[in-house]
Amino acid sequence: MKNFIKKNIVLILYQIFLLETKLKNKRIHVKNIKDSIINVKEKKLSVGRFGDGEFKWLYGKRENDNFEKNSKKIQNDLKRVISSRRNDFKVCIPDIFEGLDQYREKSKIFWAGQLVKHGNQWVKKLDSDYEYLDSLITRPYMIYRDKNESRKLFDLFKSIWKQRNILIIEGRETRFGIGDDLLSNAKSVSRIICPSKNAFEKYEHILNITSEYVKSNRSKDLLVLASLGPTATILAHDLSLKESVQVIDIGHLDIEYYWSLIGARDKVKVPYKYVNEVKNGDKVEKLPVEYEKKYLSQVVNVIE
Repeated sequence: MKNFIKKNIVLILYQIFLLETKLKNKRIHVKNIKDSIINVKEKKLSVGRFGDGEFKWLYGKRENDNFEKNSKKIQNDLKRVISSRRNDFKVCIPDIFEGLDQYREKSKIFWAGQLVKHGNQWVKKLDSDYEYLDSLITRPYMIYRDKNESRKLFDLFKSIWKQRNILIIEGRETRFGIGDDLLSNAKSVSRIICPSKNAFEKYEHILNITSEYVKSNRSKDLLVLASLGPTATILAHDLSLKESVQVIDIGHLDIEYYWSLIGARDKVKVPYKYVNEVKNGDKVEKLPVEYEKKYLSQVVNVIE
């Protein structure tokens, strides 16, 4: 009974927040997940995603994270990215500012709570005249009520890299696309491996190494996928600007894909891959021989 009352209070406060932003003429516009993915595909957009974590880093409130230390540098770079208005780059924020009915109950309460606690602060950094894309594009399965749409959304993503050469920037045990068919229609896959924790401490080195690779492979219709926490948000902006290459901050898409394949109803460990959101998700098994050979053949650089 107590939880029921608490949930309803959160949802009422969320509705009050939406009303207040409307009355203050500060409504925030976010394209839905499907239209966001279509925009990325058709316009070959680069995207940097802001979720609850990135907003907390931006405001210096995420001090004891399990995979990235906060710093003034992260905060300032995230502020720079969220203010970007380039035509070839889109800022992504959660599609939570005009209703939550598309999400399952647990996610609905979570995002309502985030806006109740932090919404007024977030809105100060957001622009009511700008149309954002949905930062939850890389989470098309677990949080949604209608799981039937997930397959279509994953297929849309796959169409983005169909017969394209992919460069993945990822943590040491991320292993994006290994062990499933998410990237099976790509022309080729290469990887630059970065630290799984505190990658931003090596940011300039990561940017320089990836930049050199892009320069050397510019003629190959290259697509860069970055899965590296807040470092990926910033890298997507800076690398796409520096080298005129499409960079997608791809986040947990591969983890979500695995969960969808097994029909998971809650977040669980994924074999051979680092999952920071589940208990013991940082304890990662060694790759089986049949996957290890393929994975190692794709690695073009390792940043310690």
